[in-house]
Amino acid sequence: MSLQRITRIQVLIAGAVVIVGVAILFLVVLIRPEMKKIADIEYFAEEDEKIAATRPQKEAALADALAREEGVSAQWDEIMETRMPKIDLSDPIAATLRLWDLPEEEQAVMSKWFNSSGAVVAGYGFQTWPTAMPSSFPDPNMRTMPPLSWNLTVQVKDFPALLEWLMKLPEAPRFMVMHNVSIQGSHGPDAPLVASVPVTLWQWTGVEPTAAAATSEGAGAGAGAAAGRGMAGGRGMRGGGRGRGPGAERRAERFGERGGRGGGRGRM
Repeated sequence: MSLQRITRIQVLIAGAVVIVGVAILFLVVLIRPEMKKIADIEYFAEEDEKIAATRPQKEAALADALAREEGVSAQWDEIMETRMPKIDLSDPIAATLRLWDLPEEEQAVMSKWFNSSGAVVAGYGFQTWPTAMPSSFPDPNMRTMPPLSWNLTVQVKDFPALLEWLMKLPEAPRFMVMHNVSIQGSHGPDAPLVASVPVTLWQWTGVEPTAAAATSEGAGAGAGAAAGRGMAGGRGMRGGGRGRGPGAERRAERFGERGGRGGGRGRM
């Protein structure tokens, strides 16, 4: 009787152990992965709700960025149209003739504006383009010429006049970026105020590079180097106007009336 009871208890214990083991296995293999999936779904759902809640702000920020981009693009187009010279580089001879005239034309434009700005300005100038063909032919994909770095010396009657003059720089016919301004020497009651105004003047040709030039590494640097050899670090800004430039007579002497006619087009 006693042996039979022990055997029955052992069977019951063994059965209970098997049941518990199956339950644990069922929990580990089936229930726990599903619970993790549910937890992950809930977490990502909450994250999506948070992101969705920020959508109105993101859309407003995007609209504001697009509006600002449109405004910047409009300003850029205006600068390129009104304050840069149009230099057609498709014809190397005509482009060279145009670049021969450009320094005198640009010098005249800037001198006229500086003289009318209410200050005595010195320290600016444009270097000439080389005259030996065909080495003087510009790169047809040259988007910009090397920038001009000027250290302008500006004489005005007093400090308010200097501030007024500096505020006029954005109205200049060529695009310039002003750097740190310093006042030179002492300013007495009867002496003009003299300031040093470093500026960088930019000159873009308005020509977009070809696909081959755009994809080749260093194309822009090569164009700048070619222009730099011709201009010796020359600088300038775009002009407007059409017709023969101030250097037409010099052109005619080099190439006759035909050469003068070929390079006289451009905006001042």
